[in-house]
Amino acid sequence: MKQTKNLIKLFLAAALLIVLSVACEGPEGPAGPQGPAGAQGDNYVNWEGYADGIQCAACHNPDIDTTYFVWARRTQWSLSKHAAGGHYFENSTTCVPCHTTEGFIKQDLGQPVVGTTYSSPIGCFACHSPHSRANFSLRTVEPVTMLAGIEGQSDPVFDYGKGNLCAACHKPRSINPKPDPTKTAATDTIVITSSRWYQHYGVQGLMLAGYSGFEFEGQSYSNSYHTNAATILEEGCPTCHMAEEERNVAGGHTMWLEFDGDEMLEGCNQTGCHSGLEELDYEGVQTQTELLLDSLHTLLFNKGWITASGSVNASSSNPLKIAPAYLSGAMYNYYYVEHDLSEGVHNTKYAQKLLQTSIDALNAE
Repeated sequence: MKQTKNLIKLFLAAALLIVLSVACEGPEGPAGPQGPAGAQGDNYVNWEGYADGIQCAACHNPDIDTTYFVWARRTQWSLSKHAAGGHYFENSTTCVPCHTTEGFIKQDLGQPVVGTTYSSPIGCFACHSPHSRANFSLRTVEPVTMLAGIEGQSDPVFDYGKGNLCAACHKPRSINPKPDPTKTAATDTIVITSSRWYQHYGVQGLMLAGYSGFEFEGQSYSNSYHTNAATILEEGCPTCHMAEEERNVAGGHTMWLEFDGDEMLEGCNQTGCHSGLEELDYEGVQTQTELLLDSLHTLLFNKGWITASGSVNASSSNPLKIAPAYLSGAMYNYYYVEHDLSEGVHNTKYAQKLLQTSIDALNAE
């Protein structure tokens, strides 16, 4: 009995202490200093935030969006190569800046660019930052330094207005070893150990500017009107690729000049440019360029330098040796013009002269 009374007293004392501690608790004190930031993950992006006063429905509600037509332009984009053919899964550290929106943003913001498992195609936010700017201005129009692919050439600077944004990715990568126009002796040999001995596929900027093709000694090379046309110098690639007209799926944010049989010629037929142009194959430019490419492909294939599918016939275990070394410039020019994808439209004179002099050099051997 006595033990039970002692337990009851103990219980009551404990309860009283709890009540007193709660009753006597004062107001909450000020927060302590913020602790150090945790380590940034590989996928960290320091987003630019939101502009003051931004109203979501101004863009995201088709009922009232009569300024940017976001839904319409997103529909155009969905038909583009950016949406479906840009290989957004090429998201390693070296590829992610141009193949993914996430990598492009990091690069533009000057943040460390690393590979990421989570990636998306080049889309709206790669080229624009509408939430932080409250408009659809371009992320950047800064001139772009290109990598020259020929030994002895300096790296050129591409400066074509709005087209500089395009050239941030539509530029070449490095090539090793570089072809050298001066290596003409029979003992001069170039050793190629990669089946991808070319400047990747982003050579459009270089082609438009008319630079870094392999120019054979003793030959004269020139550029087409597009290279120095005032309109193109000011507006760049969007002049033609993003023109728009009614009842045409091409152009706009599809950026196609031809889609499902329809060609976009609105950007071509303007003051200071063409008048009454009816097809992209202007005066047979594309047809002639394809014939030259086919002829050069045949010569390179017959020499065993490239495969039937078009890749370089070389590997680290089976290197391709070319002597005199300067003749490798013919193979370089083949990939340069082929990967430009315009079939000579970007710079007709330069592209066709590169191909013709390559053919002549190989035939002269």
